[in-house]
Amino acid sequence: MSVKLVIALASLVPAVLGGGIVSDPSVFASKPFDYIVVGGGTAGLAVAARLSENPLNVVGVIEAGQHLPDDPLIFTPGLFGYAQGQPQYDWMLETVPQPALDGRVVERPRGKILGGSSALNYMAFDRGSKAEYDAWKQFGGADWSWDGLLPYFKKAEHVHGAAVTTPWNDPKIVDILAEGVLGPVQVSYNDWYSDITKPYLDTVSSLGIQRSTTPDNGDATGVYNCKMSVDRTTGRRSYAANTYHSIASARFNYYVLLGAGATKVVTTGSSLKRDDAAVADTADNVARSSGLTATGVISNVGSSTYTAKVKKEVIVSAGSLKTPQLLELSGIGNKTILQQYGITPVVDLPGVGENLQDHVFVPNSFALKPGYTTFDILANDPTYAAQQNATYYKNGTGMYAATHSAFAFFNLQTFMSQSDVNSLVSQAVSNSQNEGLSELEKDELLILANDAKSSGLGQVEIIMYPGHFSPSPAVPGTSYISILMALQRPWSRGSVHIGSSDATAPPVINPHYLENSFDLQVLIKACQFARKIAQTEPLKSAIASFQDPPSNVTSDADFAAYVKAAVEPVYHPVGTASLGARADGGVVDSRLKVYGTNNIRVADASIIPLEPASHLQSTVYAIGEKAADIILADNFIL
Repeated sequence: MSVKLVIALASLVPAVLGGGIVSDPSVFASKPFDYIVVGGGTAGLAVAARLSENPLNVVGVIEAGQHLPDDPLIFTPGLFGYAQGQPQYDWMLETVPQPALDGRVVERPRGKILGGSSALNYMAFDRGSKAEYDAWKQFGGADWSWDGLLPYFKKAEHVHGAAVTTPWNDPKIVDILAEGVLGPVQVSYNDWYSDITKPYLDTVSSLGIQRSTTPDNGDATGVYNCKMSVDRTTGRRSYAANTYHSIASARFNYYVLLGAGATKVVTTGSSLKRDDAAVADTADNVARSSGLTATGVISNVGSSTYTAKVKKEVIVSAGSLKTPQLLELSGIGNKTILQQYGITPVVDLPGVGENLQDHVFVPNSFALKPGYTTFDILANDPTYAAQQNATYYKNGTGMYAATHSAFAFFNLQTFMSQSDVNSLVSQAVSNSQNEGLSELEKDELLILANDAKSSGLGQVEIIMYPGHFSPSPAVPGTSYISILMALQRPWSRGSVHIGSSDATAPPVINPHYLENSFDLQVLIKACQFARKIAQTEPLKSAIASFQDPPSNVTSDADFAAYVKAAVEPVYHPVGTASLGARADGGVVDSRLKVYGTNNIRVADASIIPLEPASHLQSTVYAIGEKAADIILADNFIL
């Protein structure tokens, strides 16, 4: 677009518009919005920023949290995790008691802050393998694939080559065919690594997990140095608020309302007959004009309620645990659930809130012999920690600018026999037949079964943390290596629904953790493999003792008890507003439009039909970027 054209278009927009964060909710509600994005998180800010690039589009973002760009718990990489469990940053969600975990209630942190969970996450910036995204084609069509997403992975990121190559030998030059160099999110390698890293790498390589320096090229298996969303010029976290939002906030057509809890999408019309329930996701289906039309969004700010009106579309980007809640509060979901809580259904869409998937991990921690420098030194030596803190604030470098980054993804055959894998899959299939799954979920599990038996895709991840990361407390003065074994292709399927018509009440989250036998048995074998790693040279010579699980945990039954007690989510919930045919349990079509509606879309991790073996940040940015292009294309007027 030429400069003259931009100026000409800008002249058509009312002069009363300002831009950026709006402090007065009534002023925000008075704006003539073309688009309203609910949720100023990872995908939501990407969508809003891109839509606002056209000066004719007036874009509003409704965010429940605050903007905290100068909070050290947010911007300091080495303080990751400290903001979790604090209500000024976190929604403080939790699951219902989990039967397969002996009744445990599991915390589910989610970012309640401008930037969403990109402000709270552990900054890993990786992708799954090509075949994993290509599997989405079955649910969302040909454009939802590796080739359909790669341009958007690249569009979101500005990847920097490695400055420190020991011990990884990572490339100093960026592969521009696979990685982006013009996007807003700064992506880099660490510049500090623990000296326990090399013996660990040599050990897992000897056990069949080969090193990789090209995990972004479509094969995300092997052990590699994961890039992080950290701006190395400052040493600070690079996240949706200080990238997409910061860029867009200078525009006169972009507005953000903070501290606003969205309670309902206001609509006219209805789509209760479900007369299109069996219609395939075709161009005709996408183009149909009947159904529900969004006219605005109601939100609470303090004790007051405001309604912002919209002319074109509402984009729900509240995340996998909050998007279903807003849809249901708006009358879109399983009518039986809605009626139970006194909500009038306007679209009967039973897939809303179903198909919840999440990665889970089990920590395995080992005390090291003296002489190794790990993150534990920041707790063990206050003088050293103060020096590192000074280095960080002066130069943006040192241990506080670093994170853990030694990740490995590998198939089951790495640590199990083929016959054991086949038996495990057969039992998992048998378990799933009694779980009341939708057709969409059944199709997913068929893909999982075939992949587990025959593909080289990652089924398990090792997150090597050079420090204490374990259920039992650290011994003062001790250094640790923690080998976190994470399940990447879970079979258990859960749900998230409203438990009340009160929009301020938390959703009812039931992931059904480890209820399918596959998930528990893989984690048992994975923890046994972690112990094998610790007992294999050269890492063996660095290990002083077992921490968690303790050395007296030896049998399968012992490991099962430990897994149930120690398992935690990796905080990658997906699938609760999934791509897929409506009749099969899908919630959105290939254009991310909610079935039965004319102008409500979902753009966040909830649309992911099948979880990839990776951390999700990069994928969610790509979804936001792709969603913006879809919306702009569908609203293009000559």
